[in-house]
Amino acid sequence: MKRTVLVKRRLAHALALLGACSALGLAPMAQAAPDLYYSASAQVYGSIYTTFTSPLLGDGSFSLNGKSDYQSNWKGSGNVSTGVADATFTIATGPGGLDPVYDLVTSAGKYGMGYSGQAEAAGLSLRTKISSHLVDDTGALVQGSPADLKSSLSADASAGWSQQFFIAATAAKPTGSYGAILVSATLDGGFPALSDPSVYNDGWSNMQISSRFTDTAGVNYSSNFNINAAANDPAWTGSKTVYKKLLFQYGTVFNLNAYQYASVSNNGSADFFNTGRITSIELPFGATLESGAQQAGLGDLAALYGTVTNSATVDDINTNWDFGNNGGGFNPPVPEPASSALLLAGLGVLGLLAKRQRRER
Repeated sequence: MKRTVLVKRRLAHALALLGACSALGLAPMAQAAPDLYYSASAQVYGSIYTTFTSPLLGDGSFSLNGKSDYQSNWKGSGNVSTGVADATFTIATGPGGLDPVYDLVTSAGKYGMGYSGQAEAAGLSLRTKISSHLVDDTGALVQGSPADLKSSLSADASAGWSQQFFIAATAAKPTGSYGAILVSATLDGGFPALSDPSVYNDGWSNMQISSRFTDTAGVNYSSNFNINAAANDPAWTGSKTVYKKLLFQYGTVFNLNAYQYASVSNNGSADFFNTGRITSIELPFGATLESGAQQAGLGDLAALYGTVTNSATVDDINTNWDFGNNGGGFNPPVPEPASSALLLAGLGVLGLLAKRQRRER
């Protein structure tokens, strides 16, 4: 009889604990995360585009590829960084008549050009910088595109990563239901002055965060946002953070990608080696996040994504599905860190239940 009463009490306590988990938005039985993908790459490259007119062939054009460098990282490599991709390419001025291609590209040696850049994906931080120059035979920077020069230079430093995310079902959101995460990304850098500040600095940078997944019904979804910067934009102050919501399905793996580049043309300088990165993620109420970067050993949530919190309510606008614009163009209020308060409340409830259990024994 006593044993029957004890079993009933333990069953009641177990049900009470499950109820407490449900009230807190915690899934009583966690859904195991699958093996998740992660890779990263960094590259520096450039090219020179030349047009010409031939008496026999007519109008034509060709591209000359400059030096490039490519570095990569992937899950299982044991590396935190791709390593730094580094490339420098220069065409000097000089005497004409020695090489017909050289003569076409440089107007018989009257003009010289080149670029130098670096790129790295250091964990999930993206670093890019690039500079270029177009000079005359005195070594002075050349403004614009001279009429007697039929060539133009462009160069890029790019870095990016791709990984899979997984959010298991919660007490409030079963497997197959839909939600969103609120992600903030920060692009940080600037445009150093050229050796001749009077010459136009043709440099710019861009960072893009995107997500995509195929739901259990076979429907494809994607959402993304960009941060842009340019040397000629007086509004650029050196750093910009943007918040957007990205869509997902509970219990379904989804991809998250980040890509950043710094670009220049002729005379330009763009230094965004100070990193572009995700700086916060707001998860739905009761949800936990697993990512490919975590499984690759690159760090915990805080190290990888900055401030990670949970919405305070199940129906929070920041983390609810948005069919209207598929997450694009949505600019929600900046989230408040609510997860700490939620965790403390949950521990308090569980502590009271445990204390009552000891008294009843």
